Amino acid sequence: MEIRQLEIFCVVADERGFSVAADKLGLTQPTVSFQIASLEEELGTRLLDRGGRTTMLTKSGEVLYRYARQILELNDEAKQAIHSLIGLLWGEVALGASTIPGEYILPGLLQKFREGHPGIDITMKIGDTASIIRNVLENEVELGVVGASEKNDKLVFEKFVSDELVIIAPAQNRWFSGNIVSLDDLKKAPFVLRESGSGTRAIIGSRLKETGTGLEDLNIAMVLGSTEAVKRAVQSGAGVSVVSERAVQNEVKLGTIKVFEIDGIKLARDFYLVHRRQKVLSPAAEALLEFLKEAGE
Repeated sequence: MEIRQLEIFCVVADERGFSVAADKLGLTQPTVSFQIASLEEELGTRLLDRGGRTTMLTKSGEVLYRYARQILELNDEAKQAIHSLIGLLWGEVALGASTIPGEYILPGLLQKFREGHPGIDITMKIGDTASIIRNVLENEVELGVVGASEKNDKLVFEKFVSDELVIIAPAQNRWFSGNIVSLDDLKKAPFVLRESGSGTRAIIGSRLKETGTGLEDLNIAMVLGSTEAVKRAVQSGAGVSVVSERAVQNEVKLGTIKVFEIDGIKLARDFYLVHRRQKVLSPAAEALLEFLKEAGE
């Protein structure tokens, strides 16, 4: 088996078709078919079922696909390790980030990183904290930046940067007066809450619990899946919410949103860098991790 054959085989399996795989690889379909046929002849078994509208893996193909992915990953790591030794660091990094770091903190930092490491391409996936942690565990991303840590023997969490959460309300709000909001007033106002799995939601729940209150004591008007959706809902007058101070700087300047503090409750939190404990990071991911650690100091 050759590395190139395994690459072609994996692309055909991923795309579920020879013609689509050929386009993606920049090859002709006969070339792709020949490489797959050669691989099947060498192994003495059918790897792909070509009978239906889409090409599917056979049982033998499923086994080879698992090993092929591992071989290709090791091949890439070996190349990166050698190139990094001679000062030619290159490669790709799959990065996951929860909403606030993904949309408001990392873009500028990643641009600076790329200026110093032009050979490294970064793909960033944005989701809630729970989904990004799951992506790291399942090796879908090498590094994550999330809004909460958890106890997990398979993961390493390292403090990245701090963040301040604030109460937000529309400019013409009818629920609060003054810059300090009492807990009772907060309970009465319609509340726009982030979805389950959100780091912001976890922090709100934790801080309220410390006062003997819970999320269930809030007057929840709606549950939304992103910070941007929450901001839009608050601006339209749907209610109040809690978001990162970073996320509403423009709206505060424009006068469309006002920010408040809760009397006696500090809504500070930390963001964390997370990666698998037992996984050897690629040189490119290791370089990004060290850069982010220094940026967060």
